[in-house]
Amino acid sequence: MAFRPTLLAAAAALLPSIAACGGDDGQPVPEGTHYHYVANKVFVPTTNAEAQKYGLDLNGDGTIDNQLGQVLSTLGSMGFDIQMTIDTAVAEGSIILLADVQTKDFTNTAAAGIQVFLGDNPTPAACNGSDDTTCGHHLDGNGSFEIAANSPQNAALAGKIVNGTFNGGPGNLSLQIALGGTEAIQLDLIGARAKASGLSDTKIGSSANDGVIFAGAITKDDIDNKVIPAIQTQIAPIITRDCTMPTMPPGCGCGADSTGKTILGLFDTNPKDCAVSVDEIKSNTLIMSLLSPDVTVDGKMALSLGIKATAVKATYTVAGQQ
Repeated sequence: MAFRPTLLAAAAALLPSIAACGGDDGQPVPEGTHYHYVANKVFVPTTNAEAQKYGLDLNGDGTIDNQLGQVLSTLGSMGFDIQMTIDTAVAEGSIILLADVQTKDFTNTAAAGIQVFLGDNPTPAACNGSDDTTCGHHLDGNGSFEIAANSPQNAALAGKIVNGTFNGGPGNLSLQIALGGTEAIQLDLIGARAKASGLSDTKIGSSANDGVIFAGAITKDDIDNKVIPAIQTQIAPIITRDCTMPTMPPGCGCGADSTGKTILGLFDTNPKDCAVSVDEIKSNTLIMSLLSPDVTVDGKMALSLGIKATAVKATYTVAGQQ
């Protein structure tokens, strides 16, 4: 039985490498240095082609999933400039996405990870007072931040970096977007995945061809209570702008061929009152079709979403991180 100590010693020597190769769920446990970034650009699809480009396969069927991205691109074609709204929210600091990439190498490694936090209190301030015509001062690669008190603490999406491209997940991921104004809307994604290229110690992406794609699925509860109310908020000022007789339905004083007239024609149904309510959007057959769940994740029917971001170096502290 003299061989037993030798076998035990060999097993003990293997344990660290086994732990590094995979966790309980079979994903690798990220290793290496933590690099911190803040998203300086957040992109939502404005065309069907971009919806495909910013989506990922969430359920392993070989098809890109980004149904909500398709909806956002459709709304963009109807006159809702969602991308401009998000650009403003990022520049003003209403949306602050902090990314933590852990890796031993930016070119090839078997155990890397990316984690996202919601940020707060940028230094320098995003804007320099009411007389400042520009914002985004916190996005020059030298900004420092705090993790927001309400930020989810989701585990990192773990994966590999192969030839400079990271692929990780699935897991949970919380993001912020803006639809009906620059106030951020938090979306908690399940079955989330990430794909990133253009990684370095100072940035994640810098061109149209690199950056990080975040994709996942939104539950029906978030669709009803976050996404649709935000769409209604976006619609209201457009109706006010284009339709000048809000007490005179059905015409409502809308300009010919105006976006407001188109919106009322689609959604102002019950009652016809020159306005669009959240319930009218929820019950609209087109919206019900567009926002119907398209993937099943963890046994839950959900709506897929994919967006893209680039990021620059940032300073912030993560509790328990060395």
